[in-house]
Amino acid sequence: MDIETLLEDCVAFTQTLIQTPSRTHEERVIAELIAAHLRQAGFDEVWLDELHNVYGRVYGRDRTLPALVLNSHTDHVDPGDLSLWAVPPFAGQIVEGQIIGRGACDIKGPLAVQVYSMIGLLRNGERPRRDVVFCGVVEEEIGGTGAKYWVKNLDYPVALVVLGEPSSNRLSLGHRGIEGYWVQFNGRSVHASAPARGENPNYYLAIFLQRLADQQSELKNHPYLGATTVSPTIIEVDTASSNVTPAWVRVFLDFRTAAESPASLLAFIAELAHDLPHTILPGHTWSDMSSDTPLVGFATDPESEVVQRVQAALSKGTGREVPLASYGFATDGRFFPAYGIQVLGYAPGAEELAHTAKESIPIVEMGEALRGYMQLLREF
Repeated sequence: MDIETLLEDCVAFTQTLIQTPSRTHEERVIAELIAAHLRQAGFDEVWLDELHNVYGRVYGRDRTLPALVLNSHTDHVDPGDLSLWAVPPFAGQIVEGQIIGRGACDIKGPLAVQVYSMIGLLRNGERPRRDVVFCGVVEEEIGGTGAKYWVKNLDYPVALVVLGEPSSNRLSLGHRGIEGYWVQFNGRSVHASAPARGENPNYYLAIFLQRLADQQSELKNHPYLGATTVSPTIIEVDTASSNVTPAWVRVFLDFRTAAESPASLLAFIAELAHDLPHTILPGHTWSDMSSDTPLVGFATDPESEVVQRVQAALSKGTGREVPLASYGFATDGRFFPAYGIQVLGYAPGAEELAHTAKESIPIVEMGEALRGYMQLLREF
């Protein structure tokens, strides 16, 4: 088998995927395109479910083994201001060895690599060690509806899910969990011409945000998933009139952590705001707010057998030691451990370029990932 030809075809498929916009809730066309491609490539089974998740199975040499699942998503975020892009975001152009465009690294290039690693074995007359299922799910960008549907309705055993989220060809062990809270500061509204008669809560917010900036470093670290972070994002007030001081102002805090619990985060917020008139309200939460259990998206032990086996296979395929890492952002992988499924991530592309107007993926990284994935399919 000619790996260069395989890579050329993988790149062309990536360009086609980029040229097929698939914003969240608009994934049907691209799902059907992918399904047609898998059928043409000779996959043993190809199907779509009622949400337009798309699947393709290649039978393994030993079909009694639980399946290996290669998971990607088919939606992407909006391209935003088109003037910020060096080339049109849906053109799929190649510039200096990189494919540029919305979805290039998150996640159409990695998706193409996963598919073409399976195609590469078929073209070579090989079979993977076990059944391999490609799984392209919808609505990852807004909370994971497609992934949750897949795992809830799963009717075959799964040994491992490998996510196609960009990791710069490092083996990702997991990512931090997500928790969000509104912190509301209460005052007394008056006409803006007479501020002394009221109580402006914006000043309380200012004090709180300064304390947050000064003390967030006190939040705990996870040994291999990294530090807890908190980002104030949205600020709201109760009035749309510029000549009225607000009765209340609230800020949304986005926490990412694998070491803190909902209870400890609430205690942290309460301590910062202890002398300010405030109320803490739930935002997006996936756990009991009183829980002392650390919030982890997913975390696979670096000393575990599955990590050792996968790292060895990828390293053999690429001809270099594949380093371990973790994701900074959240992924659909957080939904699978509750079902007893192990999760890792491996794909070309830089995480920091996702959702930006500089989104791209290096073709050389795609070629390396193809070789790594093909060896993984042979051995795992």
